[in-house]
Amino acid sequence: MSCLEQLSKEQKKSLLSSVFSKSYFLWIGSGFSYNFGYPTWGKVLEDVSDKVKYPLELNVTQPLRAAELLLNYALSESDIDEYEFNSLVAKSITDLKTKHKEPRWLKRFKLFSPNTIVTTNWDEVLEEIFDHMPNKIIRKDPYPKVSSKGRNIFKIHGDVGKPSSIVITQSQYFSFQREDTYLSRKIYTLFSEMSPIFIGYSLTDPNIGFLYEEALAHLHGNNPPAFMVIHPDADEKTFEETKYLFKSKNIHLIKASIEEFLADLSSEFQEFKDSPQRFNLEYENILPKLRPIMEVVTNGKRFKKKELEDNFPQKDASNALVNAIIDILKKPILYIQFGGKLLSPDNIIPYREFDALVDVVIVLCNKHGYPSELSRSEFHTAVVNMCIDTNGVWDFNHAAMPFANIIRISPETGTKNFNRKMRHVIEIMRWSSPSNIGTCWATWSVFKEKQNWINEHEVNGLISTLEKDKEFKYQPRDKMWLEILKKCPNATKEHIARIDKLINTAQK
Repeated sequence: MSCLEQLSKEQKKSLLSSVFSKSYFLWIGSGFSYNFGYPTWGKVLEDVSDKVKYPLELNVTQPLRAAELLLNYALSESDIDEYEFNSLVAKSITDLKTKHKEPRWLKRFKLFSPNTIVTTNWDEVLEEIFDHMPNKIIRKDPYPKVSSKGRNIFKIHGDVGKPSSIVITQSQYFSFQREDTYLSRKIYTLFSEMSPIFIGYSLTDPNIGFLYEEALAHLHGNNPPAFMVIHPDADEKTFEETKYLFKSKNIHLIKASIEEFLADLSSEFQEFKDSPQRFNLEYENILPKLRPIMEVVTNGKRFKKKELEDNFPQKDASNALVNAIIDILKKPILYIQFGGKLLSPDNIIPYREFDALVDVVIVLCNKHGYPSELSRSEFHTAVVNMCIDTNGVWDFNHAAMPFANIIRISPETGTKNFNRKMRHVIEIMRWSSPSNIGTCWATWSVFKEKQNWINEHEVNGLISTLEKDKEFKYQPRDKMWLEILKKCPNATKEHIARIDKLINTAQK
C-alpha cells in the first residue's frame, strides 16, 4: 500500500497538486544527512565534549541544552570563545563523516527537488548532491542574493564553512528566532505561499516546533498545508500524539522512509497527471470558456468558424483553450467529466466528436498560431494515434472522418508523425481505390476533394515514400491517386515529372 494512503483524500490531493504546480519547497533536517555518512547531532556534541574536556556526563537527548552547557563550560573554564566553539562543532561534523554508499533513492530525490530548499543542517550534503551548482543563502550573509532561475538552498542555521553563522546552542537558537533579517522574512513568505515538505526530522526535533509556530503566528493560520515524512521507527504513541497536535496547524504526517515516500509519491504523481483533478488544476482559468465548447461538442454539434474566432479574439485565451483540448485528445478519459461518452472497447472519443474538437484546434491555430511547437507535436500525435491506430479508419461507414483529420494536419517534415502520415495516405489510397469493389470510396473522395490541404512538403513526402520505401514501393494501382495528386495546387513541375517517371517506368 502507498504511504500516501495515510493522508485523507483531500490531503493527498493537496500534496499532489502542490507538486504538480511547483508550489512546494523542501525543508531538510539532520536525519536526511545520516544517509550520506554525516554524524548525528548527539555524536557531534559528544565529540565536542571530549575536545573541551567537559567533566560531567552529557545528556544529548536535549541537544540545545547540551550545547549550551558545553559552550558555557568552554567560555568559563578555557580560553575558547564562541567563534572557536562553533569552529570545533564545524570540525567535528567533517571529521566524523564516514564513507557511505549512495542511497538508492538519490536520483529520484534530484528529480523531485524544487528550486527552493530550506535546511537547518550545517553540512554540505545538499551542495554535494547538486554538484555545488545551487545558490546558497546562509544565515548572517550581509548581502544575500537569491537566484531567480536556478536552485536556492537557504541554510537558516548556518554553514560549516562559516562558523560564526552556526546555530547550535539554546541561546544562539533564541537569538536566531529574534533576528529580523532578509532570511527570516523569506521563510515567512515561503510558508504563506507554498507547501513545505519536511524530510529528515524527528518528532522531538525543536526546529520543527519553534520555527513553524513562529511562522504560523505571522500567518494567523492562513498557511498552505504542510507535510512531514517521519521515519518508520518513530514511537507509535508519540507519532499519534503529534498527529493530533499538528492537525490544527495544517501539518500532515506520513510515516515512511525517504525511499518509500519518494517511490510512492512518484507512482501516485504519474496517476495524478492523467486525472481530472490535475486537468482542472492546470486549466482552472480557462475552464469557464472550455465548458460551453465541450457542451456543444458532446451534444454532437459543431461551431462555425466565425463563431469560434469571435469567441476567442485574444491569443492567450485561444492558446489556453487549444492546450486544454489537446490534453483531452491525448487522454480521452478526461472527456468523461464534460459529459462525453467513450466508445468501447478502446475507450476512445467518438469520431464525430473527435473531429469537432480537431476542428476547434485547427480554426484557432489558423488564426493565432499554435501555442508552442510542443503543443503542435502533441496535437499531431493525438490525431495520428486516434485516426490511424484505432479500428474505425478501416470501418466502411466511418473511415472518411478520421482520414480527413489525417489529411488536414501538417506534421513537421522528417518527424515520426510526418512519416506515418505519408505511409497511411498511401495505404488508404490503395485500400479505397474505385478499382477495389466493396471498399470505402468516401476516403477516396476526401483525398480528391481536399487536395488544397496537402502542402508542398507532403506532396514531396508521398512521392519520396514510393521511390525509396521498400515496403511502400510504387505499384501500378497507385497511378489513379497519383494522377489526382498531380493536380494538387502545391504540386510543383518537379513533383509532376517525378510522378510521371514512376508511372512510365512501371509501364515499361
